[in-house]
Amino acid sequence: MADQMTAGKTDAQKSDLREADVIAYLRRNPRILLNNPDLLGALAPDTRFEAETVVVDMQRFVVDRLRRQVDEMKAAGDRLVTTTRSNMSLVERTVECALALLYARDYNELAQILQDDLPVHRGVDAVSIAFESESLPVEAGHLVKALPPGTVDRLMGEDSVRIRPDTEGEALVYGAAAGLVRSDALVALPEGEGLPLGLFAVGCRAANHFESGQGTELIAFLAHVSRYAVGRWWTLKL
Repeated sequence: MADQMTAGKTDAQKSDLREADVIAYLRRNPRILLNNPDLLGALAPDTRFEAETVVVDMQRFVVDRLRRQVDEMKAAGDRLVTTTRSNMSLVERTVECALALLYARDYNELAQILQDDLPVHRGVDAVSIAFESESLPVEAGHLVKALPPGTVDRLMGEDSVRIRPDTEGEALVYGAAAGLVRSDALVALPEGEGLPLGLFAVGCRAANHFESGQGTELIAFLAHVSRYAVGRWWTLKL
């Protein structure tokens, strides 16, 4: 009677063992099939040869695995090529904008490049440059914005470049375009060569267009080129 109860209990345990449990166990112990290749004969009976001894075709499993690895490497390579081409294109467009800023002949050309051309080349919606000054050049009023003292420190803190993935643009920085901005990158412009402390801002209408941790070298480069271009006509000292 005891033997029958034990047998019944064993059968119940076997019935409780689900396919998912077996798969999970094999995933946790991947070397079981390698160390016990005879099990593959039962798992994949279609791979047996008609003989008294079961021979498992391990080559098929190895080839399938290598094929998947090759496909994954090819996909990774394609992503790398696409990213590299995209980055190179962005660098080329940034250099073109920088040269245009340096060759601008007056504030009108600077305004066109910063407010019209640069957003298109960078794929953003607003670009702004501002300085903490109450005495901006009259002819620069449509290009350069005046900031109250302390604005740059308030927005930047100790950072020279700041990314805000999800924000609302300030009218003080972006003017009429502030309502479009939901993500931006800010660059602090140092005081010197006759120019006060300043700020360069690039904003986009899509939240998370700018993400924390992303490279900011090209944006910072454009910011300082823009500062130089404005300073040429402002102070004639750059």
